[in-house]
Amino acid sequence: MDKLEKLPIVLLTPKEILPYFFRYFWAMQKFVLFILLIVAPVFLVAQNKKEKKAEKAKTEEIDKPDISIDLDPEDTLADVDLKVKKNTFYGEKTKRRWTVTEVQGRNQIEDFYTLKEAVEVDAYAPIVYIYDHDKRQIANAKTRAGLIENVLHGPYKRLINDVVVEEGMYFHGVKHERWLNLERDQTLKDKEHFSKGWYRDSEITYYDPEKTKVKEVIPIQYGKKEGMYYYFYENGRVAVRGFYEFDKKIGIWTEYYNTTRVIAKREIQFPPDPYQKRFRTYVRKEWDRFANQLYESPKIK
Repeated sequence: MDKLEKLPIVLLTPKEILPYFFRYFWAMQKFVLFILLIVAPVFLVAQNKKEKKAEKAKTEEIDKPDISIDLDPEDTLADVDLKVKKNTFYGEKTKRRWTVTEVQGRNQIEDFYTLKEAVEVDAYAPIVYIYDHDKRQIANAKTRAGLIENVLHGPYKRLINDVVVEEGMYFHGVKHERWLNLERDQTLKDKEHFSKGWYRDSEITYYDPEKTKVKEVIPIQYGKKEGMYYYFYENGRVAVRGFYEFDKKIGIWTEYYNTTRVIAKREIQFPPDPYQKRFRTYVRKEWDRFANQLYESPKIK
């Protein structure tokens, strides 16, 4: 204790302490820099690994299927065949055919397809087109009961001297989708849109909620009544048939009896075209149920 008390106490002035302080501060800076140089690469590698891991997890989350959706355990839909099958239209196989005739000294070719198998067509279809083997031409089916053979189905083209003047699609013997009529210089003459025999925009009413029994068909084209009008009995037989043009009834409209045999009941004469405003409509003829004529207008003669 006595030795400690005898040690001299050295007091340094601020001016003398300053060099020691700077030396200590500089030594600490070099030490910190040394530590950073060693630790920084390790930190960067760890950060890079963390980012790659997060990116991989995000990618796997995107590719992962959503298993929260309830899938139907029984898939009732058949697999789609991506390969386009030759001569197959609307899922049915057809056979390609053509006819060659002479029209006003010009060569006419009709290129079309018919179903390979006999089918039942729509009983309400206004016209069902088939290929008549005997006459070698397209014809209207005379009967719609039972199975019908050689029904037109698929693309149709009519050419005059190798120039297309008419083209469209058939579906089970009736016109379907877009139909074009062209002049020989390929300018558009007429364009019509069909939906399984009827004009696409036609107003169709039914007797039943299931829409299986057609009641009335009002032909509509481009917002106007245009084309053949039909009214049916509930059993499917035609009750009334006539023609519209520019929203006007024109020509002869016919009413029919509800009998198994097609028997006209009455014919009504409307103006021959929609522009005759002063034309007075009249009854042309009338028949009884046995097709015996009861009346004929003197205006016919």
